[in-house]
Amino acid sequence: MKYFLLLFPVSILFASCEGNEGAGKPVQAPVTYEGAPKDVHEIIGIGRVEPEQDIIRLASSDGGVVSRLYIREGDRVKAGAILLELEKSVEAARIPQIRARTATQQAQVAADEQAVAEAETRLETLQKALQRSQSLFAKNVETEQNRDNAQFEVQNQQAAVARLKAAAQVSRTRLGEFRNDLLVAERELALKTVKAPASGQILSVSTQPGNALSPAATFAELAPDGRTIVRCEVDELLAGRVMPGQKAVIRAIGTDAVLAEGEVVYAAPLLKKKSLFAETAGEQEDRRVRELKILLRDPKNLLLNARVECVISL
Repeated sequence: MKYFLLLFPVSILFASCEGNEGAGKPVQAPVTYEGAPKDVHEIIGIGRVEPEQDIIRLASSDGGVVSRLYIREGDRVKAGAILLELEKSVEAARIPQIRARTATQQAQVAADEQAVAEAETRLETLQKALQRSQSLFAKNVETEQNRDNAQFEVQNQQAAVARLKAAAQVSRTRLGEFRNDLLVAERELALKTVKAPASGQILSVSTQPGNALSPAATFAELAPDGRTIVRCEVDELLAGRVMPGQKAVIRAIGTDAVLAEGEVVYAAPLLKKKSLFAETAGEQEDRRVRELKILLRDPKNLLLNARVECVISL
């Protein structure tokens, strides 16, 4: 004898049962309800066809007016492909300006470093002259005045080298600032272009050139390439009997037409309120469901987001 569990409407069809004693308080983990029918070979739940990696809602982290749109519904795209561009004339014009300032500052850094090198060379020459003057003075050959003058020149040149080194450091700091400004400007420009995060198929597009796009606002949906699953919900009464590895058949709702076959690959560790199809008027709020994922072997006959019936063999 077979028993079937339906979510829409919420009802459990079974025979030779003494009644449902499991409709108690919500629990935090799937359990086998006391009084649930024993001789059950199938559970039927309602599910929705989805990509295994979930549908990606595409958005731009920056806002602006859409200048170019490269995609249409149904298009296939590769990871990294340009999908949309926002108006970016100001951002594009800023980059050449910053690059020119950076080049000018690089030249200034080179000039300052050359000045430091020349000053250090002169300092070495003056230091050697001072050493000779001190040696001659020790032998009473050089006058004290000449020695003092040589020492004074060395001290002045040391101060000049210090000033030039400080100026060169300032130039290098400004060059770093210009380079950072360039990096920021390039990133701001890049934000005006949205690229595909993964290869897949465009499911929907909700904007067009000329439209204003707010930051983080969804403008399209992308189904990533990969396997297809059915996200299914089964009623709490028999949810504890479902385990990964069980076989499942996907049918059109209300018919015996088999659309695909698959296997349960995930069973949620807790019960929760209905989330997929909680829109039936008057349904009981205290019912809980267990979410399952059924991996399909050949989903070519199924459309994404389609409602289907999942028949799980126990």
